[in-house]
Amino acid sequence: MVDIFVYFIFIFITTIDGFLFDANKGLILLPSVAFRDRSKNPSINWIFSNQGWYYQEDILKAEVMKTTLRIAIGPNINMNRVKLFTAEGQEHETVCIDNFNQRICTRTDDEGRIKFTIRIGNNEINRFIQSDGNGAKMVYQMSVLNNNIHATGEVYLCDDNGITFLSDIDDTIKFTGVSSSTEILRNTFSRDFKPISGMPDIYRYWQNKYKATFAYITESPDQLYPFLREFFNRANFPLGSFHMRHFTWFDKNFIAFFMSNNYVTHKTQTISMFLNNTSKRRFILLGDIFQKDPEIYASLYMKYPNRIAKIFIRKYKNDINGQKRLERVFNNIPRKKWATFETGSDLPKDIFVP
Repeated sequence: MVDIFVYFIFIFITTIDGFLFDANKGLILLPSVAFRDRSKNPSINWIFSNQGWYYQEDILKAEVMKTTLRIAIGPNINMNRVKLFTAEGQEHETVCIDNFNQRICTRTDDEGRIKFTIRIGNNEINRFIQSDGNGAKMVYQMSVLNNNIHATGEVYLCDDNGITFLSDIDDTIKFTGVSSSTEILRNTFSRDFKPISGMPDIYRYWQNKYKATFAYITESPDQLYPFLREFFNRANFPLGSFHMRHFTWFDKNFIAFFMSNNYVTHKTQTISMFLNNTSKRRFILLGDIFQKDPEIYASLYMKYPNRIAKIFIRKYKNDINGQKRLERVFNNIPRKKWATFETGSDLPKDIFVP
């Protein structure tokens, strides 16, 4: 039944054309990551890829979606989230980084997205660097040309040495219910985001114990980033780079977006990016059994066994079939290299105990 309502949401939204009224415009910048530039030895530069979205809210589409969601999942709809999901990307607009030695500008793509790669020297990094927990990040300012719209971006430095936790979000550290269409909609558009018990505590413990950095790789769309950032701050998770996909109404529907094979490709490519752009850094992968994380992580481990220190998969303790699936998927991986958990209290404080 919920899938039928999602289908109607798609039909309604995609057939409404251009009634934007006097709607708000906004600029979202996702925290990104920078790696050493390997084109010279020794490396004195860094390379980072900017991620963002310039949008304008569509009041009519938002109202249609809110009405349809109320029929599907009940009256308590978070209108701020709906507004971002129904917003229109502002295509081919010029946006600029303003606070570097030279202004750097680019244009948004057909979906209003901002995607470009920047090479920056150590001297400039040092001008804008800030300490963030046990890592370092650079802060920059971006604005829309000839428009009073601006945002602050963050870039987390990922050097060759150290430890990074690469974590999923949905049903790994936050309740989403990706195995249920109804739960996905309610947890996305109605309920407050809720952490999995104990996960903020163990992540902060690992951050301090191992001087570790964090990166979050999720199938969630980047329209959710402002609300995820509020959730991370409220729950006190360590911050880091966010690697998200972008949802458009040309996707089949919101549920299919979560379940698509593009998620597998996106997560595999993102983790490979971390592994290929660092030489000695070790990684711990955290995900859940409710989608394809075990298969993704097993495939990556076989390619990088010396770089992936541990794999943790969230599952319910009484899930016997799930355990059998993991034993089959991880058959060629040493048993000490992977473990399961249901809450943060199930995870070890010392990851590297034999």
